[in-house]
Amino acid sequence: MTCQQCREVVSATLDGEAGPAERAAADAHLAGCAACRAYEGSARWLGRLARVGPAEPVPDLADGLLRTLGISEPQPAAVAVAAPELTCLPGGCCGDGPADAGDGARSACGCLATCGCGCQDGAPCRCGTKAA
Repeated sequence: MTCQQCREVVSATLDGEAGPAERAAADAHLAGCAACRAYEGSARWLGRLARVGPAEPVPDLADGLLRTLGISEPQPAAVAVAAPELTCLPGGCCGDGPADAGDGARSACGCLATCGCGCQDGAPCRCGTKAA
């Protein structure tokens, strides 16, 4: 089977028109021909694009249906979020020592006051801290 014949059978197969003998011969050709396998993949992709399109917009009926059934949507509960306690990562600006080490004043995240990472000014720490 030539490449042209194989591609015609591939097209006919995608249209549901190829017979079993034609498909078997095309499959044998496809097993040894990378160019025809690429053609088949592209043809399948193009056929899918032609069949599949964006969904048509439809009205949202959920609110009306819920009202009719007497169901109201629950309000989300307020969640209190506590600020994490921050500690310095090993190798960060404050070294490996604890935040209460006597080697200088430290910020809330454990950085030395001389670090300059921004946390002393209320900004997020940029030197490698994490929530403990």
